[in-house]
Amino acid sequence: MPIKKKVLVTGGAGFIGSNLVRMLCDAGYAVLVLDDLSSGFRRLVDARAEFLEGSIADGAMLPKALSSVEAVFHLAATSTITYSMKNPRVYFENNFMGGIYLLEAMRKTGVKKIVYASSAASYDGKKRTPIAESDPLGPINPYGASKLAFEHAMSAYSHSFGMEGTALRFFNVYGPGDEQPDTTRAIPMWLKAALAKKPVPYYWKGKQKRDYIFVEDVARAMMLAEEKGRDGFRVYNIGSGKGMWMIDILKKIEKLLGYQLVLKDLGERHGDPKYAIADTRKIQKEIGWKPEVNLEEGLRQTIDYYRQHLGKL
Repeated sequence: MPIKKKVLVTGGAGFIGSNLVRMLCDAGYAVLVLDDLSSGFRRLVDARAEFLEGSIADGAMLPKALSSVEAVFHLAATSTITYSMKNPRVYFENNFMGGIYLLEAMRKTGVKKIVYASSAASYDGKKRTPIAESDPLGPINPYGASKLAFEHAMSAYSHSFGMEGTALRFFNVYGPGDEQPDTTRAIPMWLKAALAKKPVPYYWKGKQKRDYIFVEDVARAMMLAEEKGRDGFRVYNIGSGKGMWMIDILKKIEKLLGYQLVLKDLGERHGDPKYAIADTRKIQKEIGWKPEVNLEEGLRQTIDYYRQHLGKL
């Protein structure tokens, strides 16, 4: 297969990044991964990709990483909402200033295209179903604020220096490869507990409505955003477009596992919006993306992954 182009994936040893790297390699891209392994794993990186251990804050390493690269997929970030409430400064240093170092290095090396893993946490958290890209912004936690701040930087670099920037606001991403230690993300936390026959922790009595999107659909959206990009700065929601109460997702997991779960109610969790459902009409219209894996099939694949890897996590 002829090589399409060389791309850089920051955070390519993480959950979403490693799935993206595999799919890029499958599609014939030459892929360089830059990851400091603070939350990613070297073993998750596809063997066909080149790997460079380091940080986007390393001014000496970035020019090397960007050499002969035509586009950047930027996923390197500190990404747990709960921890952002405890140490917000780290989130702004990593997610905002780290991104500025990357944009500056791109500007100086002439790399003009970036696709960014942003977040639905950029929105204001008020009851609005579904959420469109034009709806009010106003993050209710430091993680969301750090992600939105970098979107503004991308817009500025696009207008000032001619970069082509696409920010994809991910809703709740799940699937194989999510091996974050001490995870607070619901589905991996639930599956690890359920498969170990331990009590399954949940918040708000499961009365939050969420939009879950399978990781391969997310990676495909990033690839399409790069392939069908155009001048300027654009923002798209990435979700299934369907909301489900968290308690009903637990019941679906219980049905797929075939045994009753013991649930442990942890009460309320500060910084959580009650509703988060994506309006995906804009990306469907402009670049032709829509999700292909429904929740039941995605959960089945995710359960199979954790069954195979539980003892290693």
